[in-house]
Amino acid sequence: MQRGGAKVFSAGIRNPGLSFLICVVITLAALGSIAFGVIEMQMAGRETLGSGLKIGLAILPAIIGPLMAWNFWWGTKVFASIQRGENVIGRWTVTAAEVAEFADIDKVGSAQGSAVPNEWSPSRETPPSGIEVIFAKDAVLVGDTYFALSITGPFRFTSVRMLSGRQQTIAFETLLTLANRFGARTTAGELRIPVSRAACADAGRVVTHFSCVAAREIAANPDFYRSRIRFGMLAAPVCFAVAALGFVLRSILGGSE
Repeated sequence: MQRGGAKVFSAGIRNPGLSFLICVVITLAALGSIAFGVIEMQMAGRETLGSGLKIGLAILPAIIGPLMAWNFWWGTKVFASIQRGENVIGRWTVTAAEVAEFADIDKVGSAQGSAVPNEWSPSRETPPSGIEVIFAKDAVLVGDTYFALSITGPFRFTSVRMLSGRQQTIAFETLLTLANRFGARTTAGELRIPVSRAACADAGRVVTHFSCVAAREIAANPDFYRSRIRFGMLAAPVCFAVAALGFVLRSILGGSE
């Protein structure tokens, strides 16, 4: 397991609505490419280099695109539900001055090696009104960035504590597992969230809740597996559609020989 080092990937999700639209565009472009490839084969009476490239390069985006689009569409729903206050256990606004102080402390700690790079980084320009921090039972929305807070999955936390000092901070010890061509690598990190000076009670409630989650005393999201089942029910028709497309292409190619 690797720890520390420069942060090259963040598990935070920003602007899922835009990501959803991008995935939809990519999916439509991939399906269009496949359709043009099929038409080109029919007109030529055989598979050509162009038709093969149009279909071959578009197959993977056509499979992954709808699944990613669903994921980001679900993300927009999660953003909206948290902002509406559903399942919220703590909510506060960190002033622009507090954000600046937090960023300075975070930067100094990372530079001196006393703290690993933070999974969340404040924007270069903080709005004059500050940023809102909203903790749900299994997630946190920091400004415009969403982090799932689970003890399972590729991005997970193992413990939580309150850091005292000039700027109170909630710190989650995290693990991030990513796959590569050699296997999988797990990196230890930390997610640090600033606490408003006026939100000590809310922050204490958040730390208590997630400490119980880490100790497996409570389930943060009892519907976790239900949502995965729903995702599987969506993914299955997509896979069947891709398989059916393969049979159609095979029949077309077989008929043109």
